Amino acid sequence: MRLHSLRVDRVAGAGLSLIVFGVVFGGYSYLVVGDSTYTALGLACVVLGSVMVMVPGNPVPLSAVRAMVEGSAVNVEALLEEYEARGKAVYLPPRDGRVYCYVPLGEFSDADLAGVLRSPVRVLAGSGGLMVFPPGSEVVRLCDLGEEAGLEDALSYVLVDYLEAVESVKAVEEGDNLVVQVTGPRMETGFPLFAACLGSAVVSVAGCVAAWVKGEPVVFLGEDRVKGSVTARFRVVGLGEE
Repeated sequence: MRLHSLRVDRVAGAGLSLIVFGVVFGGYSYLVVGDSTYTALGLACVVLGSVMVMVPGNPVPLSAVRAMVEGSAVNVEALLEEYEARGKAVYLPPRDGRVYCYVPLGEFSDADLAGVLRSPVRVLAGSGGLMVFPPGSEVVRLCDLGEEAGLEDALSYVLVDYLEAVESVKAVEEGDNLVVQVTGPRMETGFPLFAACLGSAVVSVAGCVAAWVKGEPVVFLGEDRVKGSVTARFRVVGLGEE
């Protein structure tokens, strides 16, 4: 079951329970007891339950949220262009509740990641690389993604339910390799360096989700587009207790 659907079902279920309780309690109070105070309490429960059922789970227009994600990529693009970055980004596990990306500017290996993780968050970090804040990081933080969530459920919750940025998503894990396939992507950045280093908009959000769920660095390897679908490849770097 998807995380978003579960949360919505709980709210709607509580609302329906209040409506049923209010109807029964209010009707009994009016017809049998004849007490106007208890009758009013029953009506209040019906009103409150109706509000819980009718109010949408996400009152913020999703098109506006997607536009903010797409627009915020311009700062990352400018930074990548300024330093002529061409390396593939490493999505780092959450620090202070946020996922960051490390984009190497030169030769880089997994052994360098331990130093990067210990480095303070600043533009130039580690062994000659950029530390950037991907737009998807704030999305993951704000959508209240539980750490106990499975990867595919988490990806579906963020990309399909929360952002409505894709029609569907699948995740396949084979050892350290991770393949994420999305169909019907609705978000684009239009920034070539951002797409080359961090992946396209939906892929970058997927990288943030993967780093959050796995709690390990996740390296973006590349992506392919075929007939309305995007297939992205990542590699999870297990550093253990280092």
